Amino acid sequence: MRKNKILILALLVCLSIPVRAQNTDNNIIGIVVDKSGNPVYGASVNVEGGAVETRVETDKDGKFEIAVEKGQRLSVVSVDKGSTTVVAKTDGPMTIVMGYAAQTIDVGANRTFSRHESTAAVSTTYNEEFNKRSSRNISNSLYGYGLGLTTLQNAASTGLMADPTFYVRGLQSLSSSTPLVLVDGLERDMSLVSPEEVESVSILKDAAAVALYGYKGVNGAILITTKRGKYKTKEITFTYDHIINTQSRRPEFVDAATYASAVNEARGYEGLGARYTPEEVDAFRNGVGSGGASRMYPYLYPNVNWIDETFKDRGVSNKYTIEFRGGGAKFRYYTMANLLTDKGFIKTPNANDGYSTQNMYSRANLRTNLDIDLTATTKLKLNLLGTLSESRIPGASVNLWDMIYSIPSAAFPVRTEDDSWGGSTTWAGTSNPVAQSQGAAYSKGHSRSLFADLTLSQDLSGLLKGLGANFRLAYDNYSNILEDHSKTYTYAGYATSWTTNGPFYTAISGGNPVKWVRVQVLTTGRANLTLQVVSITIARFGSGMCILNSNGIMSIVIHTD
Repeated sequence: MRKNKILILALLVCLSIPVRAQNTDNNIIGIVVDKSGNPVYGASVNVEGGAVETRVETDKDGKFEIAVEKGQRLSVVSVDKGSTTVVAKTDGPMTIVMGYAAQTIDVGANRTFSRHESTAAVSTTYNEEFNKRSSRNISNSLYGYGLGLTTLQNAASTGLMADPTFYVRGLQSLSSSTPLVLVDGLERDMSLVSPEEVESVSILKDAAAVALYGYKGVNGAILITTKRGKYKTKEITFTYDHIINTQSRRPEFVDAATYASAVNEARGYEGLGARYTPEEVDAFRNGVGSGGASRMYPYLYPNVNWIDETFKDRGVSNKYTIEFRGGGAKFRYYTMANLLTDKGFIKTPNANDGYSTQNMYSRANLRTNLDIDLTATTKLKLNLLGTLSESRIPGASVNLWDMIYSIPSAAFPVRTEDDSWGGSTTWAGTSNPVAQSQGAAYSKGHSRSLFADLTLSQDLSGLLKGLGANFRLAYDNYSNILEDHSKTYTYAGYATSWTTNGPFYTAISGGNPVKWVRVQVLTTGRANLTLQVVSITIARFGSGMCILNSNGIMSIVIHTD
């Protein structure tokens, strides 16, 4: 009897071998690559119409293995590369290319199309393309990216504080050409979004692309999509950037002698006498280093290069970023913490005890994006972004470049003989850019913001194929606070003329004795609650959306495919 049991068990084992071999034969092995041939990591592969439990994800080499019958169709979806559907082949390894036609086009309002489905003029650029510049925000990362997007650099006191101006397909009107900017489908400030947290940026250019936005999209639209988690993966990324900033294309101003000659020439055209005698022009021209009159009277006939006296050649920035990305079978997460510090170009910021007058900007970002599959047809998304930033500028928010453009090199010395700040009767010492950058203390700005949105999506394909509904709740809160820690100062100078005995001068003075100003003002602050009551989508037929925001205005948008 014992021998019979052993024979039966051995027979069952033998019978099970071909069954397992048959199951393995149903598995196909493949690789998912993008249009450049690079492996696509974290793409979701499933049998079309199959259960969620049968879904698999590609590994870091883009490879996957899935059980499928010959002739069935595989659906491949990637967060950043789009989606495509292919027929399964069991005669060997498959190579699935997420080509240009499979690229996803996001037109907003939870509507996405693949390239082969859409005729709208939309260009998309991805993180691996624009995130190469260590920029302060996504705005500064878009130079040269996005077909049809014109990006113009603006000037600023620190290396990273200037936000660019955008035009979609050039100037649209004489009044305003600013495009609509949406971050994850909501109208928000893109200057607070770091490039590391952005997955893609889409530029909507023509009427078909911006039809959903009505009059707000008349100048085009810029859609920013942030990163999301990936199923069944774990990633930790840390980056550090050390940035050296330079002031490119510095203007060149004439020296004091050229300025004096030009003033005399201009007065001559108006029939007036010369402002400066030939001896005074020569005093400006000889310069400090030549032993001429300017060396004898450096405070009476100065020749000041205001740019070199105010600014240094280089500034330094540091950027730290850590990202956590991954998920399980029904849960995905993406978390990023970012710290940016930027110091400007003030030449001598530490001339005072206890504080610095250096231009400074620092910002900390914390983002968390969560995706939860509550059921096979119910999805929940939560997006959170918090930012803290602080800036510091010399004086009472003065514009040093405006002073440099206004004050000629012959106006007055940086400091007088008794070490007072320089000034004159024509140009007040309060316009002395060096004095303002060192002797007027500083002002500080603080910005705090919180952006949160929750989206609940329900697939109703069981009732009608392509039918779905979305509920979204968004809350935005931000404030800007200005602290004025500036102080006043006195200045002195000389009113000069040239006589037969040489220069003759009269001492002048002005300004206010040192007085500190300490004022804290809430310049702007706002909290906004947006409730998207219902967004119903019927694939291939059309969709409608009703939005109610906190100020009681309701808008309805209807669009068709």
